[in-house]
Amino acid sequence: MKLSAHITLFGFLCIASICNAVTEPQLILLQTLPTGDKKGTEIISIQASTQKLITSNSKQGRVDVYSIANPNTPVLQHQITLHLANDEQITSAAIHPQHPYILAAIQAASPSAEGRVEIRDIVTGNIAHTVSTGIGPDAVVIDPTGQFALVPNEAEAFIFNPAKNTFSSAPGSLTLLTLSADPSNITATQIPLTEIADTAGFVKPHHNRFLEREIDWNHDGEISEENSDLNGNGKIDNGTVEVGTFQGESVIAKEKNGELFMFPIRNNKPDILEPEYVVFSQDGHQAWINLQENNGVIVLDTKTATITRIFGLGTTRHLADIKDDGHISFDSPFIALREPDGIALTTDGKYLITADEGDTDPKASKVNFNVSGGGRTISVFDAQTGDFLGDTQNQIDAAVHAAGFYPESRSDNKGSEPEMVTTFELAGVQYAAVGLERANGVALISLADPKDPIVISVAAIDPKTEAGKIAPEGIAHFYDTSTKQHYLYTANEKNGSLSVFRIDN
Repeated sequence: MKLSAHITLFGFLCIASICNAVTEPQLILLQTLPTGDKKGTEIISIQASTQKLITSNSKQGRVDVYSIANPNTPVLQHQITLHLANDEQITSAAIHPQHPYILAAIQAASPSAEGRVEIRDIVTGNIAHTVSTGIGPDAVVIDPTGQFALVPNEAEAFIFNPAKNTFSSAPGSLTLLTLSADPSNITATQIPLTEIADTAGFVKPHHNRFLEREIDWNHDGEISEENSDLNGNGKIDNGTVEVGTFQGESVIAKEKNGELFMFPIRNNKPDILEPEYVVFSQDGHQAWINLQENNGVIVLDTKTATITRIFGLGTTRHLADIKDDGHISFDSPFIALREPDGIALTTDGKYLITADEGDTDPKASKVNFNVSGGGRTISVFDAQTGDFLGDTQNQIDAAVHAAGFYPESRSDNKGSEPEMVTTFELAGVQYAAVGLERANGVALISLADPKDPIVISVAAIDPKTEAGKIAPEGIAHFYDTSTKQHYLYTANEKNGSLSVFRIDN
């Protein structure tokens, strides 16, 4: 359990075994709606003024538009099919907070080609304008005022040169969009990233971390997940084999794992920088962008399109269950780079919140007293200085276990996996809500004391479903002004569904 005296039971906050009658908000799952797709429902965006909610579907190349006039029961109004070319993919969508259009981020078919953002009418779905991005746009986020949108171009694909037996990757970058009521006036500024050297809290060579990437090694159009003869010796080897080099370092794979290659992280050069997600200040003048695999954050001044600050996220230390042995016990010493997927700001703009999913290898039990990847935590940082304030330690996994839906099969590999995070204020207190990709649920965290964030409630989407088979990806908060009720929505990637949660206070 968390190394403090805080335990949350039945909606009361208990300190040192003495319960005070302080009722904490609780998550209530209302329903889960199928989208009609088997998988691919990923990102959620809400236009509060019109009570519209959109979701993106990466498999279908589509944006679904819902009414949440009744927040308990989203009603599908229409679907916008993007008519993408083969191997193109929508990675994210956002609805403008005031104007009747959406932005859709689209990755090109070629891993070395620029992507684009399509601006489409929310009603007709017609393209009103298109702007180019960098390579591999992974998200599109609009600031609360509607002045700007920012696209982190992850460029995570690796390209193999058989003549030299080497791999290369395009550099990560940012695309800043200046928005307008008239979509045809939207413009884009491309912002390159430079090497981040000697910055505390970033991944370092001695951490011995690797990126896991799927590579279509035999060019059959599919990714094999097991037993691939990668070195051509006619057998499946038990250990690792070298399949080439990247930045002069060996790229390795285990043939029993198929076409899953391990790329070493030995620096923070642009071709290994992979910007993941974005959060804006309330006035839109600043944006924070996380570099998940690099374990850091960059801060952008949107008025000048310049990077003003960089800070690393460091490590978390706590006790964890790190063995897939059928026995759940949070008693193993655990140290990990945070490696957040989602990030958010508290509504007062003071604190940066990270959802520490993790995205590097090796697994927790295989690091030989080195650091693991993924904190299994929610962490709190001072948004202006980057100073670390506190994290949830092992509270998320422990609370999910107590509620009966901990994914024990993932103990060695990042636990419940906090994915995306959103924040809101309720009764003068800041809260964070995070989707748990592998636990198939959501956790609610009190930020009343930013140095000691407390998990106060967890809720499963379906506790009987196998780990990661629902996989909440996107998460969004909505406050219904008519009923003064708070809601959460999750887009569930692996089973193509939309879940609705109410926050009871």
